[in-house]
Formats: sequence, C-alpha cells, structure tokens
Amino acid sequence: MRNKILALAADEVRARAGQLSSGSVEAKPSGRTPPKSGAKAKPPQPTFEDVQLRVFDLSNSNEPVLVLTTKAQLPERAGTAASALQYVVTVVARDDIYGELHKAFASITDTQHLDVLPRMELIDAVDADGDGRGELLFRQISDAGNAFVLYRVIGDRLWPLFQGRPGQ
Repeated sequence: MRNKILALAADEVRARAGQLSSGSVEAKPSGRTPPKSGAKAKPPQPTFEDVQLRVFDLSNSNEPVLVLTTKAQLPERAGTAASALQYVVTVVARDDIYGELHKAFASITDTQHLDVLPRMELIDAVDADGDGRGELLFRQISDAGNAFVLYRVIGDRLWPLFQGRPGQ
C-alpha cells in the first residue's frame, strides 16, 4: 500500500511541477498535454522525505482510507525553477476490494505558494457528529493563518463538513 500511494503522490508532484513550469498555480490540473517531441522522456521521480502514512477504517467496514503526508523534491534540471522547490504533499486514497487505490484528495503546495494553495496537515480521524463514522480533521496552513477543516470520505471524494477561517 505504501508504494502504491507514493506512486500516486509522485504523479501529483510531477503534475504540480508541470503547472509551475507552465506558469499556472491553480489547485487542480486542467488536463495533461502530450509531450511535443516524438520520443517519450522518462518523467523525473521525486524523492520523498518525512513520509507519514496513516490508515483508518472510518466506517468500520474494513475499507481502509490511507492518508499520506510527506515532503517531496524533484531532481535538479537545468532551467527549471519548479525542480528547486520543496513540495508539501497530502494525499488521501481509498482501497477497494481488489487492492487498488483510488485517490480521493490531493493537496500539493510549496512554501512559495501558500497564499494560493494552503498546506494540509492531518490532525486525526474523529467522529465529529457522533454517528459512528469517522471524519478526517486537517489543519489548513496558509499565509493568512491556520484553520481547521473537517472532511468525510464518501466514495472517491472528500466532502467538506466544516471549514474554519484562517486567522480566527
């Protein structure tokens, strides 16, 4: 499971680095474009450090929800500023009955873009409304301050149940 979610995180980091090199800093990629040359270059593999993987059974149904938080850096390439950045990665994925991971949420940011894309730090799984299902509680860290965000995992998405305002 660890290798699978790290592969998902690597894809997200490469997509984010591609956005930075093209000048876009939006939270979600609009789509991938094929390489301009005929030969396919092997995409750079990010290096991960401070990897923390937490696994929860939020609905007591033996369907694990994985939450990965890590820092990543792409190898240096001449002329690319995106490779010099250290990325802060949070990925939430759900494991199905066949052992395949389905990404429910990804937050990729760096210290230069906290004004646009906040960093998500997992606090813990909590049963906020007392219904027996767990929700994921995150601290959202941005240039404006800190806030708490509470999400419920439903299918392959995270649904926000509560979002605080930074600085209050």
